[in-house]
Amino acid sequence: MKKLLLVLVITMLMVGAVSAQQLELKEVIARSARGIEGELPQKAKVAVLNFESPAKEFSEYVIEELISELLEAGKVTVVDRKNITAVLNEMKFQYSGYVSDESMISIGKMIGAHSIISGTLTDMDTYYRFRIRIINVETAVIQRQITSELKKDKQVAYLIGGAQAVREAERKEKSKPTSNVRNNWVSAEVTGGYNLQHGEDFALSVGVRYERMLNPYVSLGVNFYNLISIPLGFDGREEYKKNISFDKGSIFGIDASIRFYPTGKKFFFGIELGHYDNGNILHSYDSYSYSSGVYEHIVSFCVLHGTGFAITGELGFKIDIGKEGGLFIEPGFLGTFIIGNETVIQGDPKWADAGTFMNGYWRGYLSIGYAF
Repeated sequence: MKKLLLVLVITMLMVGAVSAQQLELKEVIARSARGIEGELPQKAKVAVLNFESPAKEFSEYVIEELISELLEAGKVTVVDRKNITAVLNEMKFQYSGYVSDESMISIGKMIGAHSIISGTLTDMDTYYRFRIRIINVETAVIQRQITSELKKDKQVAYLIGGAQAVREAERKEKSKPTSNVRNNWVSAEVTGGYNLQHGEDFALSVGVRYERMLNPYVSLGVNFYNLISIPLGFDGREEYKKNISFDKGSIFGIDASIRFYPTGKKFFFGIELGHYDNGNILHSYDSYSYSSGVYEHIVSFCVLHGTGFAITGELGFKIDIGKEGGLFIEPGFLGTFIIGNETVIQGDPKWADAGTFMNGYWRGYLSIGYAF
C-alpha cells in the first residue's frame, strides 16, 4: 500500500514538473537570446533577418527587442539593421513576411553574417508557439531551434490586433475558467466531525495539503494529516462518566487525491486514497462494581493498534482572500471509510487479539493556504 501511494505521489509531482510554462513576451525574447548566445561562438557575426507573424507591428517589436538583448549581452556581433533593410528592400522582402531558407542564406552571405536568425509565431489556441531558428550561412544547416510557449496577454494582443484585440482578450479572460489561475496550491487545514462507528466520538484532525492543477477542471494532490478521536460520552452507569480517563492517541494518514472542478470555477468534488495508521490507542477508566454490599474498585484498559486503507470523498469551495492568486480559504466536507487490520490488548498483553476492522469519519473542514 505504501509503495502504491508513493508511486501516485511521485507521478503527480512529475506531471507538475513537466508541464510547460507559458511565458510573457519579454521572458520569451530573453530566453531566445540566451539560446542564440549559447549556440554560437564568441563574437560570431549574426543577422536577425525576419520574424513571421500575423502583424508587422509584432514582428518589428520582436526583432528590435531580440537585437537589443543580444547587443546588451555583447557575446555575439549583430549586423546593423540598416544594412539588412537595404538588402531586404532590394530583394523585396519584409521583416514580418515569409522568407525561404534559401533566400535568407543568400542575404546572409551578402551581408557577411556567420549565422542568420529567423522566427515564427503560431497560434495554438490557448497560447502562441514562439520559435527562433539559427541557420549556419556556410553550411545551410539549421543549428538550433528555440521554442517557447508565449502567453496570450494584453501586450501580445495589442501588438497583434490593436486596442480592439485587447478588449476582446479581456472579455475572454473574464469568461474563462478561473480554477487554474494558479497551478500550485499549498494549505494547512483543520477538520472536525464524528466517528461513524462510535457516534459519541468527536474526530479532530490537522494536516497539510499540496495540489497541482492539470487543467482548469482536474487536479492531483497529496494530503498529510493527524487525526485525534476525542470521546464525548461513555456507554455505562452514570457514575462511570466522571471517572473516565481516555488517552486516545492519534491517527496518522497520507492520501493521494484527485479533484474535479465541473464548471472550471471554485466548486470541486474529489476522492482521496491513502494509508491509515492509528498508532497506539489507550483507553483507561476507573469504575466501581457493587456486589454483596461491597464496592469494588476496578481499573480497566485497552490498547489497540491498527493499519489500513482509507477512502475519502470530499467536496468544497476555494475562496480567494483579495485578488485571484495568493492567499485563499477552503471550506468543505469529508467522509472517510477505513478498512484494515488491528491488534487489541485487553488488560494483559497475553490476551492480545488480531482481526480486521472497518470504521469511518465524517467531518467538516476549513483550510487556509497560498496559491502560486
